[in-house]
Amino acid sequence: MSTLSVIFDIDGVVVDSEQLHYDVLAKLLPDHTRGVTAEQLIGLSLEETLLKIGIDAAKHAYLTRRIVEAYQDSLGPRYLRPGIRDLVHRLSEQGIPFGFVSTAPRDICLANLATLALAQEPPLVAGDDITRTKPWPDPYLAMLAHLEVTAAQTIVVEDTDLGIQAATAAGITQVYAWPHALSGSERYQQAHAVIQTLNDIAPFKAVLATSA
Repeated sequence: MSTLSVIFDIDGVVVDSEQLHYDVLAKLLPDHTRGVTAEQLIGLSLEETLLKIGIDAAKHAYLTRRIVEAYQDSLGPRYLRPGIRDLVHRLSEQGIPFGFVSTAPRDICLANLATLALAQEPPLVAGDDITRTKPWPDPYLAMLAHLEVTAAQTIVVEDTDLGIQAATAAGITQVYAWPHALSGSERYQQAHAVIQTLNDIAPFKAVLATSA
C-alpha cells in the first residue's frame, strides 16, 4: 500500500488555463467583463464568476452551456503545465493514489483532464458535485474519502489562496503553491512551500526518477 497520495487542483495546475477562461468570458460577455481582469476571477467557480460580473442568475444555465462549449473548442495540450502529464502518468504506473479537485463545472474539468491522455477517467470532485466548494474543505474531504487515504499522507498542489485554505482546512499540511503568470495577487501565506517546478517537491522528484 502506498504511503503517498496526491490531490491536484486543475485550472492553473494541470492546465495553464486561467487566461483562456477569461478570454472566453470576454468574447461572449464583453459588456460585463469590461474593467474586470483575469486575476480578479482566479479561484472562483463559474457560478461565482457570473455573479461577480453582474449576470442575472436566471441566465446562468444557458450561459454556462455556451461558456463550456467555447472553452472546450479552444483547449488543447499546449495549455498543459510543464511536467504535469509525466508526473500523473508515473503516479498511475506506480499505483500511487491521486485525484483532482476543482471549482469548475465537471464538463470543463473533464475537458482539462483529457489533455493528460490517461487510460481511465481519474477521480474528480468538480464544482457542481458538492454544495460547498473552495474555500470550504468539503471538496478535499470528499476526495480523501474517495481515495481512502489520510490527510497526513497527502500532498496537494494548488495555485490559489482559496484552494490552499480549503486543503488546509481539510487537515492537509503538505499544501504546495505553484504560481503562474496570473497568480501575482496570491499571497500563499498558508502554503507549506511555494514551488517553481514539480521537481521541487521531494516525493515527486523520487516518483519521476523511479521506473514503473
